[in-house]
Amino acid sequence: MVVILAGVAPSFAQQGHPGFEEMLKKIQAERVSFLTKEMDLTPLEAERFWPVYNQYLGKRDSLLKSRRKMIPHNTSSMQLPEEKIDSLVNGQLNTEIRLVELKKEYFTRIRKVLPAKKVLILYRAEQQFMNHLINRMRGRSNRGGMRREGSGRD
Repeated sequence: MVVILAGVAPSFAQQGHPGFEEMLKKIQAERVSFLTKEMDLTPLEAERFWPVYNQYLGKRDSLLKSRRKMIPHNTSSMQLPEEKIDSLVNGQLNTEIRLVELKKEYFTRIRKVLPAKKVLILYRAEQQFMNHLINRMRGRSNRGGMRREGSGRD
């Protein structure tokens, strides 16, 4: 979800959605609280961890933003020549590779300031936080008496 949110967030902000910046700040604060609690960071660990992690998030968000700009979000992109489509798809795949390399690089940096156990907990906690946000968004999208077919909700 963090990746999803990071990928979607700038487009919402550019479109001037009301309250978006406030919502993003709340989510960021919630992430800090959630990860700090899950990782059981001491004040010294938190002081060392957050600058490195925030730097990682900034670089990750830049990659996601560039990936989002690569492929048009309309059907006219399907009319492009095969070579152009191949180039766009390869660009997407190369960005995915860079994202994984970036994560590996920063998890190595984080390992220098935290014990291995807490780095492993971070990896799990990021997934848990993403799932938490997805579930919250699903709850909002299913309000108003509408439900998706096959959702298992009666």
